[in-house]
Amino acid sequence: MSFSSLWQRFQRYFLYYRDLDFSFDISRMKFPDDFFEKMGPQIDKAFTAMRALEAGAIANPTEKRMVGHYWLRNPALAPTPEIR
Repeated sequence: MSFSSLWQRFQRYFLYYRDLDFSFDISRMKFPDDFFEKMGPQIDKAFTAMRALEAGAIANPTEKRMVGHYWLRNPALAPTPEIR
């Protein structure tokens, strides 16, 4: 890949979050340029599922259990008052 192509890819896929002083660079990972367009529906589905879990959806229907790893550390994030 040419320097120019690498630079363009870096500019497209490098993210910096100033508030967190956090940077994320996926420009050298091997994925096609249309990856995010192709994966859009699956990414949307994953985010929808994550929002449901965070709202208290049952993650394990056999055992009727919710996912609690994030709110066990911070009870204020628990989806219902009963488990806060």
